[in-house]
Amino acid sequence: MKIIICILSALFGGLSLAAAVSQLKSEKSPSAAIMIIGSLLLIFAVILNIIGLKFDFIIAALGCLAICAAAIMNGKKSAQLHISHHIIRGVLSVALIAGHVIW
Repeated sequence: MKIIICILSALFGGLSLAAAVSQLKSEKSPSAAIMIIGSLLLIFAVILNIIGLKFDFIIAALGCLAICAAAIMNGKKSAQLHISHHIIRGVLSVALIAGHVIW
């Protein structure tokens, strides 16, 4: 199960990183920078989890929080806040953090 949590976390972090870099290329926005930082934190949490350090869930929580906050900022800025999209992102984030805590 640890491998699945690491793979899902790395995918979530990597896809968020790709989206943020794409946004940063088109426009320089603080939310893109926040999402990049959150993505890198989540990927770093995966590395810490693989190494076996027990505080990886804190880094994962900070990364997920930054990713979710940046996504909400983007939605508000574009006046297209899709609530269901943010709920799904939040539930996925909570599940990943719980996975880091347990495994």
